[in-house]
Amino acid sequence: MTTPSARRESAQVLVRRGVSQRKACRYLGLSRRISSYELTQPEKDRAVAEKLLAASPQVPRFGYRRMAAWLALGEARVRRQWRALGLNIPRRRPRRRRSGSDIRLPGAVRPNAVWSYDFVHDQMVDGRALKLLCVIDEYTRECLAIEVGASLRAQDVILTLSRLMRLYGKPAFLRSDNGAEFASAKVMRWLRDAAIGPAFIAPGSPWQNGFVESFNGKLRDELLNREWFRSRTEAKVLIERWRKFYNEQRPHSAHRYKTPASIRQAWHEPDTIQSGLTT
Repeated sequence: MTTPSARRESAQVLVRRGVSQRKACRYLGLSRRISSYELTQPEKDRAVAEKLLAASPQVPRFGYRRMAAWLALGEARVRRQWRALGLNIPRRRPRRRRSGSDIRLPGAVRPNAVWSYDFVHDQMVDGRALKLLCVIDEYTRECLAIEVGASLRAQDVILTLSRLMRLYGKPAFLRSDNGAEFASAKVMRWLRDAAIGPAFIAPGSPWQNGFVESFNGKLRDELLNREWFRSRTEAKVLIERWRKFYNEQRPHSAHRYKTPASIRQAWHEPDTIQSGLTT
């Protein structure tokens, strides 16, 4: 009974049981004006509720802040309707706190400063394995690629990175764990020849690769847990569609709910970068 609406309903229950409105409000710590408050613009609330109900099935894992940014609606009004419609996402159980100190690795201060990459494992309806190589830019939070296959080796990692470098330019550092596909002699030799610094995290310390780990969680929560892939071709199509949605339409909280693609675009437009990051 912490929200105003809940206390208002409690006051109405007491009044129906014979307690005066003044005493009921005093007992609940509620202003008499709030207890008799009526909506002044119910049509606006109704229109917002209809938009939320229509949009929530498309992006069921969005919270009210991200939904407000996506639909370009007022956050306070969306929050109020979000609660009234029961669209709140169940809270996850808190993770166990880790102990120990971090090893500081190079941070991203511009696009292509640091790329992070990692593998995600899934399976299709018939049980066949899917292996996904996810590459992100830590500054813009863009997902540069999600390579899908039955198995991905060191040579596949090199081919994916070579293709991305032709599209986006060369990163200064590549952050990853110490998996065999990332720490193999073939990959290390290719990074040395390309003058790219490998930034390995400490063994058993996934929090040091937090950007790509966070992305992997969103990928699994918003797509992999919702889809049953019947073939690898279908998986590639749906995953690539979601990747474009993530980059071009999905608001990102780290950028004040702007899209990752707009951050890269603003960086390459000097006249708009400052206004894009301060508004």
